[in-house]
Amino acid sequence: MNKEFMSNFINKWYGQVILALISAFLLIISTAGFGFSFAVFIAFVPLLFALNAKNSRPVLTGWILGFLYWAVCLSWMMITFGYFGGAPLPAAFGLLMLISISAGFFFFVPFTYTAAKVSKNPFILALLFVALEAVKGKIFFGGVPWLNLAQSQYQNNLILQNVSVFGEYGLSFIIMLINFFIYFIITDYKNKKNYIMFAAAVIIMILPGLYREIFPLPYSNTKKIAVVQPAYRQEIKWDNNYRIQIINQVNSLVLKAYNADVDMIVLPESSYPAKVLSTDMIMSVLNKVSEKTPVIFGADRRLMVDNKSRLYNTMVLLDNKSQSYYDKRHLTPFGEYFPFENLLAPVKEFFFGPGDMFSAGDKPTVLVSSSQGIKAAPVICFESAFSSLIAEPVKMGSNMLVIISNDTWFGKNQGRIQHLAVDAIRAVEYGRSAVRATQDGISAFIMPDGTIPLKEDRQIPAVLIYDVPLTDFKTFYAAAGNIWIAIIIPLIYYQIKRKKKMDIKNG
Repeated sequence: MNKEFMSNFINKWYGQVILALISAFLLIISTAGFGFSFAVFIAFVPLLFALNAKNSRPVLTGWILGFLYWAVCLSWMMITFGYFGGAPLPAAFGLLMLISISAGFFFFVPFTYTAAKVSKNPFILALLFVALEAVKGKIFFGGVPWLNLAQSQYQNNLILQNVSVFGEYGLSFIIMLINFFIYFIITDYKNKKNYIMFAAAVIIMILPGLYREIFPLPYSNTKKIAVVQPAYRQEIKWDNNYRIQIINQVNSLVLKAYNADVDMIVLPESSYPAKVLSTDMIMSVLNKVSEKTPVIFGADRRLMVDNKSRLYNTMVLLDNKSQSYYDKRHLTPFGEYFPFENLLAPVKEFFFGPGDMFSAGDKPTVLVSSSQGIKAAPVICFESAFSSLIAEPVKMGSNMLVIISNDTWFGKNQGRIQHLAVDAIRAVEYGRSAVRATQDGISAFIMPDGTIPLKEDRQIPAVLIYDVPLTDFKTFYAAAGNIWIAIIIPLIYYQIKRKKKMDIKNG
C-alpha cells in the first residue's frame, strides 16, 4: 500500500471515519472484561492519523469514537435499568443513548479538536485527555469516573503498580503518551528522539512494578476474613413468597462463616430482602454471631434530619452487639438518586416511579473493631470509583478496604468486571487489601499489590475465606497525590518557550 494511496484515503471523510471506528474497536476491546488490555497502547494511533489529515474532521471522528466506546462498554445499563430496574425498555435505551451521545461530545471532541486544530504537543494533549477524564469523574451526571484508560490494566500487575506512585490519572497520562510516541515512530521512523521518548515512557510506566518485585509491600499482620455471597435471584428478592426462605439462606451462610472461626464476616450491600436493622429474625442471628466475630453488612437506614425523614444506604459494623455506621456519600445516579430531579421531576416520576430517593452521607468514617485490630475504610458500591473517597479514611488510619456492593444489577456481562477493575486500582493506589463482598459476584480478595488470590465470579451462594494483610504503609500516591502534574506543567511550559525560540531562530 503506497503512501499516496494512504494519504488520499486519510484525507477523505470516510477514511477518517473508518480510522475512528478502528480506534473505537481497539479501545473497546482493551477495557476490563474483553481481555485485550494491551490494545489500549495503540488504540488512539488510527485516530491520530485521521486528526493529522489535511482536511481533518475532529468533531465527527471524536464523537464517533466516544459514542461507540461508551455505548458498547455501558451496554449493561440496558439490563440494569430495564430488566432489573423495571424501567421501560425505551427509557433504558434512551438513557444509554443520552449518556453515550453526551460523553462522546463533551469528553472526546475537545481532545480531538485540540489535537487537530490547536496543538501537536503530546504532553499537552495527554494532559488534556486526563483532565477530561477528571472532569467526567467529577461533574458528568454527578461524576462518572468509569472506563478511564488506566482501568484497562487491572490484571497487568507489572504495569498496575504504577498507580501506587502516579495514581489512576497518572497511568492514563502515560498510556496516552505511549500512543503518541508510537504514532510518531510510524510517521517519522528515522527520528531517534521518538524511540527515546517511547522507551522513557515505557520505563516510567513499569519502574514502580519492577521496584515492587524487588521490595514487596511490608506487612506481617493478617486477619482471617470471610465474605458471604448470597446469590439468590434478584427477580424473587421482594416476592413475599420467598422472603423467609431467602433470609434463612443468608443466615445459614453467615453461620457457616462463623463456624469457620474467622476474625470478621463481611456481607454485601442489600444482602437481605428486608429492613435489616428492624427485622428480628435477621438481627438475632447477627447479634449472636457478633459476640465472638464482628460482622459488616449493608442496610437501609432512615433518620430524621432537620425535621425531615431521610433514607441512607449504610454500612454497619456489628461488634459484640455494638453498632457503628457509615452512610454512603456518593450516590449512584439513576439508581439511588435522580440527577437534576427538580428540573426533570416528571421524567423521573414517569420512568422510575414515586420511589423514595436516598440521601448522601456527609462525613468519612473508619469502622473500627478494637477486638480484632481491624480499621476498615468503608466503601459502598459505586464509591470505589472515586479515589478521593478512599484517601480520607486511609489518612484517618484505616488498614483495610471493605467494599460492599450489589452487582446483581450488572447481570452477567462485563459491567461486573469493570467494577472489579476499579477496586483493584484503589487497592494499589493506597496499598491496602480490599475485601469485596457482592450479592452474586464478583466477590473477591484484592491484595495491596492488586493481585486477586481468591474470587467467586460465578453467580452461586458462597462463603470465601482468606488471610487478609492489614497494612498501614503509605504509598507515594497516598502521601503526595497527583504531584506529577506539578512536574509536567513546567515541562510543557519549557517546551513551548523552546519551540518559540526555535521558530524565531529559523525565521
